[in-house]
Amino acid sequence: MLLDLLLAPLLAQADPLPGPRPPPACPADMVLVEGTHFEDVQRICTSYRGGHCYGFFPGLFAAEPRATPVRTCMDRYEWPNRAGALPVVMLRFVEAERECAALGKRLCTEFEWELACEGPSALPFPYGYAQDPAACNVSKPYRGISERRLASRDPAVRAAETQRLWQGEPSGSYPACVSPYGAVDLVGNVEEWVSTSRPEWPHRSSLKGGYWSKPWAGCRGTNDSHGPMFRFYEIGFRCCKDPS
Repeated sequence: MLLDLLLAPLLAQADPLPGPRPPPACPADMVLVEGTHFEDVQRICTSYRGGHCYGFFPGLFAAEPRATPVRTCMDRYEWPNRAGALPVVMLRFVEAERECAALGKRLCTEFEWELACEGPSALPFPYGYAQDPAACNVSKPYRGISERRLASRDPAVRAAETQRLWQGEPSGSYPACVSPYGAVDLVGNVEEWVSTSRPEWPHRSSLKGGYWSKPWAGCRGTNDSHGPMFRFYEIGFRCCKDPS
């Protein structure tokens, strides 16, 4: 009896036995991206050269409408979404859509991609406020292309030209190139197809993140120039899906 009286306060404070944990919202090879995306973000540039900003005043930004809630699962790596694999390029937007759909996924939207890259603090680069040329694969020298060979009807000719131009790296090769949500290589390596979110863009397909020869690439800035049937030597993609 006395022992029960002594133990009662301790038992009352003890945590209850843990129940079964809810399943994770996203598969292990995807990251959960959740927050509010603002269509326009204004920042103060502190390092401007060659028509591009390479550094911004830390922590200071103005978020402007429209505000869009985002909750999505995003592939951790560029397609085929495996650490150490080379990203796949030269697929059209419509082909990328089919690849994602075959796995019960879809292409990420422009707004989902931007939030995944910049995080809740609206970072201009996935790793911070100033461009670091060594953080992501963005600083390789540009190689001139042969449009004729890339557009050849002979797959072997297209593949040879793509291989000659290739300067991508296996997914995850740049440890600093990770977004606040855990998505890898959003900036640099290969440019990524996304579904357009901004109604002013001319196509339902857009491109994000730059590639290996675009040192100013950051989380904002959309390449809206190419329709769903376009393909190019430095364009890849990653998939998204609604959380469980």
